[in-house]
Amino acid sequence: MKFHHAFLAMAILLSGCGDIKNTARVSQNLDQSLVAGVGDTVIEVETRESLPNIFGKASIFGRTRPTGKVFVVYLGVEQGRAAFERTTIRLQSNATTMNSTPIFIPRSSTTTYSGNTTFSGTTVGGGFAGSAVSSGTASTSALPIILPPSGSETRVISSDKIRYYLDLSKDRKIVVEGRVVFIDEATASSVTYRIQKLN
Repeated sequence: MKFHHAFLAMAILLSGCGDIKNTARVSQNLDQSLVAGVGDTVIEVETRESLPNIFGKASIFGRTRPTGKVFVVYLGVEQGRAAFERTTIRLQSNATTMNSTPIFIPRSSTTTYSGNTTFSGTTVGGGFAGSAVSSGTASTSALPIILPPSGSETRVISSDKIRYYLDLSKDRKIVVEGRVVFIDEATASSVTYRIQKLN
């Protein structure tokens, strides 16, 4: 019966865990006019994925782990074209729900006691004897012991650089991790642009 309950609880837990999903978060504001100077970051994107549990499914609490970062830097104008450099860093993490969750060890106990007491004696009128049964429980508790997570490691598995040269009379867009950078104006010292979600 206990095995049946454990199996049912596990099935319910698994049904609440979805597949691993990838997400991307942009550091800059979307749908606003932005300005970057030469050497400044035009867009920075952090990519993450769902933190896997022991079954390879996503954490039911929505926790994530890093998978990489993407930077696009403005380099100025070269031969009449706006120049950009994209750096893509890919990360590998062994973080899971098991090594990222503290362990709580409860400190409580329950003591059960029982006994049988017999008694006898004499009085002026004669003697007497009898017995009594006693039982009960006593509980003690204290703050739980909390063991910190065992920890995880994240390492860089690749780092690539690509240069873009945009002739703004023909093309004004750069696509980065599901976002589009629209170049409004590029000069030798700065670039004006907007970032939008890719439909």
